[in-house]
Amino acid sequence: MSTGIIYFVKLPLIGYNKTRLQGFLPKEDIHHLSIHLLQQTYKEICKVDADIFLFVAPADQKLAIQKYLAIDSDKIFGQLETAHLGERMSRAMQQIFNRGYDKVLLLGCDLVDIKQSLVEQMIDMLDTEDVVLAPTLDGGYGIIASRLFSKSLFDLENYSHDEVCQRTINKVSAAKLSYALTETIRDLDTREDVVRYLSGDPDAVYFNQGEYNANFLIDKGRKIFRIALGSQMNLDNQIEYEYLALKGLASSGVVPKVYQCQPHTKLLGKGYLIEEYLPGHPLDYQKDLSKAANILARIHSVYSQTIPHLIKANNPFQLMYQEFVDMYSHYQKWKGRDLEVIDLIDALMVGLKKYSFNNKLSNPCVINTELNSHNFLINSKGDSYLIDWEKPLVGEREQDIAHFIAPTTTLWKTDHLLSYEQISAFIKEYDKSSQVKINKDKLKQYLHFTCLRGVTWCSMAYVQYLEAQKVKSNDHSFETISRFISPVFLQEIKAYIEKLEDITL
Repeated sequence: MSTGIIYFVKLPLIGYNKTRLQGFLPKEDIHHLSIHLLQQTYKEICKVDADIFLFVAPADQKLAIQKYLAIDSDKIFGQLETAHLGERMSRAMQQIFNRGYDKVLLLGCDLVDIKQSLVEQMIDMLDTEDVVLAPTLDGGYGIIASRLFSKSLFDLENYSHDEVCQRTINKVSAAKLSYALTETIRDLDTREDVVRYLSGDPDAVYFNQGEYNANFLIDKGRKIFRIALGSQMNLDNQIEYEYLALKGLASSGVVPKVYQCQPHTKLLGKGYLIEEYLPGHPLDYQKDLSKAANILARIHSVYSQTIPHLIKANNPFQLMYQEFVDMYSHYQKWKGRDLEVIDLIDALMVGLKKYSFNNKLSNPCVINTELNSHNFLINSKGDSYLIDWEKPLVGEREQDIAHFIAPTTTLWKTDHLLSYEQISAFIKEYDKSSQVKINKDKLKQYLHFTCLRGVTWCSMAYVQYLEAQKVKSNDHSFETISRFISPVFLQEIKAYIEKLEDITL
């Protein structure tokens, strides 16, 4: 008996495939995933004793599929130009049955772990059943096989619900046809689908997502599954960099334990790490400064040479200055720039001339570089923690401390500006817990540089938001960015830095 296999595929085009993953994965990663699934399933069905036919969308670019799959052009067809999936599948099935095949299978290209054995099992089951379905975890089906054409099998109003498989079974029964089901298979449509497949945890749930990472709860909420979606440091091995940093900092007792790292995956290209889930609430600047001081002192006490992969920030002030210039240039060249803003940022830049830019690292230690309040997990009893290690470096403790206390940090997610008395108390608390004391003059220099880093980053981000047209209503980040480059805020930063010169910490 002759068998035909219909491979129902979408051409891998950036922005065209896996629309439900947009907003979770970068478009390049979705493209990588789409190609991987397309090719892996094709590799398995090519092992089956059957003729394979591709039905491609969009139809007008059908032959472009040959860039990814080795198949003759006479086996490639365009999917019917209609919005209704059932009609497209029905027409494809009818077309292949009309060629004289006794059995026809149709499967999609978003399935994972499809094996030759499953496809052959379905073909064998058609010896005794009219229709065979391979159900998916989301209530649909990934493969439908039949030994006769029946249009009614595809006569569903839509395919975007969790009863597709059951309603198809109802159609089969109404047509007085026999049917059978295989084991449940998986397709990858949502972010949870991706993580459940990679982690092996069918109950993995979304936790939170930033610009450069996404986090999920696994193992009944005891662990975090973390995917690096990008790298602020332009690293190819971002997730491994984080993993090794956390392993090296384990002796501090104030960072998450890490259990596993997969630097690269075939599915996504990039990899993931698994770390412990820690309890706690974000840092309160009014109540928790002493806990933060203790956490940072313990982090900075870890011998940095035991974590040799970390990037060393030699000539830190020169590096920071070059970063300012690069970020600020976006705003300077922008047609919509505000000249008053330009004058105020320029004045802050000129103020840097009183400092030396050629300082070498002194008392190097591991620094986090992103010490906002939400990266702390504070507990009234037991240990508190510092999480989110995207940008650790070997640098100077004063750079970390300056980032922690700077107004451009504390005012980002809260409305709290640390008083000079609070800063002084924090420094005393830190020095109690650290063998190396804070150099207060260097701290003041880092504070000036940190404030400039904050406003120049915002000037760049402001332009990028507007040019990408990605501003949304009630967008807190854009509101804060706009405020940070307003003349009023820049005047306040200027006054803060000027007053700092005369303060004894």
